Amino acid sequence: MIFLTALPLFWIMISASRGGHWGAWMPSSISAFEGTCVSIPCRFDFPDELRPAVVHGVWYFNSPYPKNYPPVVFKSRTQVVHESFQGRSRLLGDLGLRNCTLLLSNVSPELGGKYYFRGDLGGYNQYTFSEHSVLDIINTPNIVVPPEVVAGTEVEVSCMVPDNCPELRPELSWLGHEGLGEPAVLGRLREDEGTWVQVSLLHFVPTREANGHRLGCQASFPNTTLQFEGYASLDVKYAPWKPTVNGTMVAVEGETVSILCSTQSNPDPILTIFKEKQILATVIYESELQLELPAVSPEDDGEYWCVAENQYGQRATAFNLSVEFAPVLLLESHCAAARDTVQCLCVVKSNPEPSVAFELPSRNVTVNESEREFVYSERSGLVLTSILTLRGQAQAPPRVICTARNLYGAKSLELPFQGAHRLMWAKIGPVGAVVAFAILIAIVCYITQTRRKKNVTESPSFSAGDNPPVLFSSDFRISGAPEKYESERRLGSERRLLGLRGEPPELDLSYSHSDLGKRPTKDSCTLTEELAEYAEIRVK
Repeated sequence: MIFLTALPLFWIMISASRGGHWGAWMPSSISAFEGTCVSIPCRFDFPDELRPAVVHGVWYFNSPYPKNYPPVVFKSRTQVVHESFQGRSRLLGDLGLRNCTLLLSNVSPELGGKYYFRGDLGGYNQYTFSEHSVLDIINTPNIVVPPEVVAGTEVEVSCMVPDNCPELRPELSWLGHEGLGEPAVLGRLREDEGTWVQVSLLHFVPTREANGHRLGCQASFPNTTLQFEGYASLDVKYAPWKPTVNGTMVAVEGETVSILCSTQSNPDPILTIFKEKQILATVIYESELQLELPAVSPEDDGEYWCVAENQYGQRATAFNLSVEFAPVLLLESHCAAARDTVQCLCVVKSNPEPSVAFELPSRNVTVNESEREFVYSERSGLVLTSILTLRGQAQAPPRVICTARNLYGAKSLELPFQGAHRLMWAKIGPVGAVVAFAILIAIVCYITQTRRKKNVTESPSFSAGDNPPVLFSSDFRISGAPEKYESERRLGSERRLLGLRGEPPELDLSYSHSDLGKRPTKDSCTLTEELAEYAEIRVK
């Protein structure tokens, strides 16, 4: 509503247009408290050429046409009025000054309706104006609350009462405003149609708890018993409360699970239950959402979210559903070997956490997690990985059976070996490795000697005076040494090649050309033959 302190533009236009046409101005509507009075402001105009000696006027109720015999509210010629208005109506304005303002006292509900003015300038110069004012008799103050009250945002609530009775002036006070703020009275204000109101304002920042709060305003008139009260309930919009979740949070595989998610908000929210970004259930403009899982499985185990949202915000609550089930041995379970070590992985999915044991039937041995020297375990979510480490097992891969057990049952699996190519050298053993190595070198030597003989046959003119041929590693001669030292050195090399003392050392071929004629000759092929012969004896 717009408040003005100056005369309306239409009033000014009417005043400036005197002498032109028949016309009138009055507020289209006006209100008053029952038992008080009301002044209906009115002005009219007529052509100046009429120049009446005396100007009279009549106020009618609910009809502008005399032939319909409407109730007479006021008549300046005879003072005869309808019984409903006897002693309750009088003219405040001066008709000669074209002021037709009417005062009604001790108004009651039956006086509410339309009021028309008729100008009487004598003879045929009478005119009933179509403009009229509607009187509204009220019993409560008007509390104006903003269309949207949001929690946490300051609002202004106003109490407005009519102040159109010159004989009685209202006083305003607030009811139930404790904790909301202190009121500020603006006083008497003129409305855009020339009527008057008393206004009191209340500023405060509403909270969620203020939703539904009953706020009142009281209008009283000094020196009278007249008192009027009005109330309004605050409709505070706020984002949803953090949802609460009730229901089964631990279940055994196959059981039915029911979970209730609830919240409060204004307006009612959209509720949704998610699991890993997948919508499981949703409801629109409801404060509760029920999630039903008829037969839970291990895949239902995990974290869930209940989200409540409306146009004022979003809140969410996370909850976990724990599904308990017997152990399940996963396909990642296996054994693998590298050199003289075997590692076996037993990967188990279960809830609650299982106990894991490794059985070696060929040795009649069972190893569990308590033996930390051999078994290491690590858990990630519902998956437990246990690792068994065996050393010195390169000769033959052992059978390993993994057993996982919890209160819902037990599961066993003989662990398969993976990566068979890695086991080849472990299976043939160190002696077999030397034999294979010797055979490979013998083949190379045979090919080399064949090519050398062929070259000699094709070059008969070769003589000692020509440049010497390029020396190959097979032409080098091993440095001489006492026979005992050479025997021990050869035996140590053979043992190292057989893996008895670690990795085989490289042969020492780093000697000078001056040593070539001083040391006994023994080419690589001859050495290989001796090693092969020794390996053959070891195999036998």
